[in-house]
Amino acid sequence: MAVACLVLAGVASAERDAHHPGPLPWRTPSPLSFTVDAASFPDSAGCLLEIYVRIPPTTLGIAAPDSFGNTQLSIETRLRGANGRVQESRQMLRSASADTATGFGKVVVVRALTRPGKQDLRVRLVDQNSRKRGLAYMGRQVANSIEVEGSFQTPRGPAGRDLSDPEFIWGDAGSGAAPAFRRDTTAFLPNPERLYGLYASDLRSYFTARSKDDLPWHWVARILDPSGRVLAQRDSGAASSRTLRALASLDVTTLPAGGYDYELKAWQEGDSGAVVRRAHFSIAWQTESWTADPAGIEDAMHLLFSAEAEDTFDQLEPGERERFLNDYWKARDPSPGTAENEALEEFVKRIEFANRTYTRPGLLKGMFTDMGRVYIRYGQPDEILHQVIPAGDETLDQALDEIARTENRPATDVRQPGIGGDIRPYEVWVYEGVIPTPFEADPRVPGTVRHRKLTFLFVDQQGLGQYTLRYSTE
Repeated sequence: MAVACLVLAGVASAERDAHHPGPLPWRTPSPLSFTVDAASFPDSAGCLLEIYVRIPPTTLGIAAPDSFGNTQLSIETRLRGANGRVQESRQMLRSASADTATGFGKVVVVRALTRPGKQDLRVRLVDQNSRKRGLAYMGRQVANSIEVEGSFQTPRGPAGRDLSDPEFIWGDAGSGAAPAFRRDTTAFLPNPERLYGLYASDLRSYFTARSKDDLPWHWVARILDPSGRVLAQRDSGAASSRTLRALASLDVTTLPAGGYDYELKAWQEGDSGAVVRRAHFSIAWQTESWTADPAGIEDAMHLLFSAEAEDTFDQLEPGERERFLNDYWKARDPSPGTAENEALEEFVKRIEFANRTYTRPGLLKGMFTDMGRVYIRYGQPDEILHQVIPAGDETLDQALDEIARTENRPATDVRQPGIGGDIRPYEVWVYEGVIPTPFEADPRVPGTVRHRKLTFLFVDQQGLGQYTLRYSTE
């Protein structure tokens, strides 16, 4: 666990929450997840801010359909710009079941004129066909929704010169693209995830620059690793003009999964220096990093990390998550020379078993129950004592006393208050002999604990089949 905390702290030190999401892009949690990014472009009136919202296929797949099988989502934005002006917009987004199968989902672009400086933005996604349920909503029709709100800075260039943010691009949007996606004579699909690799092996970005002088332009685009080392570079130029419009493309096929910085520099002949813009992005090569529901990954990490490390992991970019998990499981691989990682495979199998066996409708998912957590940590017990219905006033106490006589620690009080016999079902799990080290343990510690006995007592407090851990020798 200490290793996980240390590595995660080195990858992302800034914590974010729902009201302070930190640097762009912003991502909301499932089930109605979406991603928000933005780029500012110099304009004669100040700057043109473009807000990009991506709704992934997983969200489109769970959105409530109408009687024709189509979903209806609305994207609502509220921007308080550096000029003090509040601008609001609302766009309706309809999709059919085919939109959820493959591809990037749906991307919406919102434009707003503002000035360089602090921008306060709120984005809300509403599933128009859904209805919230529960006593608090009786008699009212309230749709399911989720929002993210935060602030970011749009940069200001030196006097007489300015350079836009890079607009990350996934690829050509095709002839049917909406006008908001069009750049000069070509339509592009923005990349709000800032994700490249498996399905987009060329990092493409569109950018503009402005100047008061009619002189030739020069620019350079670079990919930097976390230490600032240049990994890829492209430079070019343009004829004399007060405005530069350019598209940069860099091959990332040789770069491993992880987080990187993208740097743009632009200048005109005779300038003493360049205007520089930087943005963070990530590269991922595994299908799961592109298509898996982030909540599923976060659920699994909840079993491995401390609360602090888990919060930090949640803020990593997709490529950074992939790289961290690769390193995490590589350190736990019992046979590094083979293609399979038996530790990871066993972890996944135990989660599947726990969810299949211990999940109760309307209650916790199996992996988060006490029985599920113990099973995932240690696997199948060597012995299970399952008492379906205790008989007699002191049956459960007697079972615990019997356990305590063979252990080196006192047993806790599990007496059932009230009149009459204790009829709570219970189970006792026993592990003994060679007990494997839990997956979250520091891999530098020896892999097994020999000649040890672990005992767990689970009690069905309410008689609903949900067993609670009441005593253990762990």
